[in-house]
Amino acid sequence: MIKNNINDFKSLDASLGFYKDDKLAFISFGKGISPLLAIIENKNSNFAGNDAIDKIVGKAAAFLFILIKVKSIHALTISKDALVVLEEANIKVTYEVITENIKNRAGDDICPMEKVVKNINEPLIAYKALKDKVDELKKEKNMKPKVYFIREITPENILKCYEALGISLKGNIAVKIHSGEEGNQNYLTPKFMKPIIDFVKGTIVECNTAYEGSRNETGKHIETIHRHGFDALAKIDIMDSEGELILPIENHLQIDKDYVGSHLNNYDGMLVFSHFKGHPMGGYGGALKQLSIGCASGHGKAYIHGAGDVSKIWTCEQDKFLESMADSASAVANFFKGNIAYVNVACNLSVDCDCCSKAEDPCMKDIGIFASLDPVAIDQACLDAVYNSEDPGKEHFIERVETRHGLHTIEAAVKLGVGSTEYELVEIK
Repeated sequence: MIKNNINDFKSLDASLGFYKDDKLAFISFGKGISPLLAIIENKNSNFAGNDAIDKIVGKAAAFLFILIKVKSIHALTISKDALVVLEEANIKVTYEVITENIKNRAGDDICPMEKVVKNINEPLIAYKALKDKVDELKKEKNMKPKVYFIREITPENILKCYEALGISLKGNIAVKIHSGEEGNQNYLTPKFMKPIIDFVKGTIVECNTAYEGSRNETGKHIETIHRHGFDALAKIDIMDSEGELILPIENHLQIDKDYVGSHLNNYDGMLVFSHFKGHPMGGYGGALKQLSIGCASGHGKAYIHGAGDVSKIWTCEQDKFLESMADSASAVANFFKGNIAYVNVACNLSVDCDCCSKAEDPCMKDIGIFASLDPVAIDQACLDAVYNSEDPGKEHFIERVETRHGLHTIEAAVKLGVGSTEYELVEIK
């Protein structure tokens, strides 16, 4: 492979290139081994005897290059196992960086395709195993997240709905609730939570508020929690009682960091237990709000409300505030990396949040219990249930959601990859 070809390939920022007689014959910008699999599957593609350049060559790609019958390979990065496989196949290899393992795209584990071929030594067997794995991943990606639903709201049914998820939350589990502002009549009372908190062996967690009231200081917050009876269920942890933890947000719309209660770091997983209702600022409150505002420290709440400027806590442009909620929700969801589940209870459907000391009475009848592993899907399912309801009170609720542009939080969360608005609703009788 001549140096000019390598330099030209790098300037294109491509992932794969084939050269015949030192002239570019094929180039791809596709990710992973997908371009190589496509070449093998396309009977009209013939790159036998060509020279190849690839950004990253692991053992999986090495087997596929052998099947394509390339003459030589120049790898920008190659694994030790790949080098052995290619040299044993008498394929000339040059490289710039050699590494022990090829990592996944998140950089926190070995690439799943490398795991597939770890104990395989035959190219054809490797190809079949890799193709099966790719097909499996495509199927998983195209599957809609499930949202389980029970109409009758009882403590036992809340646990039943959660158990339908089939997840076993591991380690020390935080149960994020809303403790209810003093004077609020609509908050979800402790009696509904005992079976599910006992089941996950969780600690009830909360954070202090950014506004004056009965929950803006740890001492007052604990007193409110005691008056509301939550401390009779389990251990209580005000997560920002000893400061805050900064979670960086690489992929963001408004804020690149999230200030959460420092005690979040003490937990391995989280059950996000939300009372679904309206909200005077966000339009509605559900799982996404619990992840964002709910887990933020008092200062963090002001930071989210002001889209990064705490001085604009009550004056920030609405969509920027909603996008900041989506940003911070993504930070907490990513923090627990799949060891997290969501339960929304749609009852006491006021247009006001449990944070209001003087809230409007409910304008709709109770809808039911929702559970999911996807925070976007569960909030969307709750909103869909409101919009599809025959309850005449829904018009008032919908007005609150739409006048605050509440659906934009979901739109922003989808853009960030937090979850999906396409879901499968499974009603449990």
